Parts: sequence; C-alpha cells; structure tokens
Amino acid sequence: MLTLERQEEILEILNKNKSATVEELASELFVSGATIRRDLRQMEEKGLLKRSHGGAIAFNSSTEESALAIREQENVSAKKSIASLAIKLIKSGNSIFMDSSSTTGYLIPLMNNLKFLSVTTIGLKNALLLSQTNNIKIYIAGGQIQNHSNSIKGSDTIDFISRFHADVALVSCSGVDITAGFTDADIEQTKLKRQMRLNSKKLIMLCDSTKFDKTFMCSDFSFNEIDYLVTDKLPPKKFLDIIEKTNCKLICPENTDY
Repeated sequence: MLTLERQEEILEILNKNKSATVEELASELFVSGATIRRDLRQMEEKGLLKRSHGGAIAFNSSTEESALAIREQENVSAKKSIASLAIKLIKSGNSIFMDSSSTTGYLIPLMNNLKFLSVTTIGLKNALLLSQTNNIKIYIAGGQIQNHSNSIKGSDTIDFISRFHADVALVSCSGVDITAGFTDADIEQTKLKRQMRLNSKKLIMLCDSTKFDKTFMCSDFSFNEIDYLVTDKLPPKKFLDIIEKTNCKLICPENTDY
C-alpha cells in the first residue's frame, strides 16, 4: 500500500472511530508501529489530525477541511477529466471567479488556449498557477489566509468579491447530498461562494464522483442554484432524478451535449 493510500485509510478510521492507538492502526493496516508513527507525524504536520499519547485523534470530518497537500493528490485522473469537460464552458474574453479548490486548479493550464481572460480568485495556489499563464488578468482577494488550505477568507474578502462581476463562477464542494445539496466544511468558504454566485451570470460546479452521498456542515447551494454540474462519471439515479427537475445541466463523460 502506498503512503498516500495508507494515510487516507488512517483518516477514514479516525473519522469513523474519532480516535485510534498506534497498535490498532498497525493491526488494521498490516504495517509496523514505526510506519504508523511516521504517518501520524506527517499527517499532523499537514493539519489532518491531532496526535495523542499512543495514537491520534480525528478532527471532526464534518467541520474541518482536508489539508490542501492531501486534496491535491486525491482523485487526480477524475479532476483532469472534469477540467477537460469544463474548459469548453469558458470562452475567450470571459471574466471568471475561481475558488481555492484543487479541482478548479486543474483548469488553469487549459486556459492558456484562450485569450483576454480575467480571473478573480480566493486561492493562493491558484493565483500562483494563474501567474504562470498567458493572456490572463489576475486579481486575488484580500483577507485572512486560512491555514492548511491556501485559501483567503473573511469579511474583507467578501467585500472584495462583491465589487467584481463575472461571466462565470468556477467552484467545487466537499460533498453532495439529495436533501442538503452541495455542502462544505467551512462557513466562510460557503459565504464566499454564495457571493460569487450573486455576482456572476452562471455558476459551474466541479465535483468528482467520490463526493456524492457525502454531507458536510455548511450548505453552499441547492441543485436549482447550479447552472452546470461537471463530474467525472454519471451520478447515481437518485441524483439524476433531482437534476432533471431543476435548471442544473449535467456534464460528464457519458453526457457531453453542451
């Protein structure tokens, strides 16, 4: 098992049981205690968990964001697939809002083929990636830098976004639920995305298939507030049913009619 895969397993165990000892994790994952202790030390440095005497304690999975270092390495092929579909919704000359997610970041290299774009982002990493492109005017919102996620938040950030208007808002989420809709772990991120929605002509939600049937604390949007939902595979039927009843347009490898 690769280190990343093992650390993801550790997170799943902690999210389920809230805590675990080194011995319990070593037994569950069939590795040595030394390997587990090394994993826990690395994961604590990334802000993914809290080490305790003899083990680790989970952050509350419904209220804590995953560290960007892990999120950037998760579901890479799915995110690339989503980016290749979503880029067709962007036109030369568009003004764009972009959140701080790693999923939206995969669109940035593809934007080099377009001209005269203007992008306003709340993501430090996405702003840096944008600075390596051509033909893009870049604005980064001011405010508090959120630890472990490379995102900017706060009332000053919302005020900054409110002074801009965009053709397109590109955002992602942490989970999608039939009742709760599109959700996130951080209320500040939700507020920022809702301001982007208010000040843009259309909203494009980028959501990989692992996020379906997951619910986090804060509701970003209902299905009816999304113009385009771009994902890497056809969602389960119950999601297809609710999408058909709303103004949301589904885009995935099985449905590219747009």
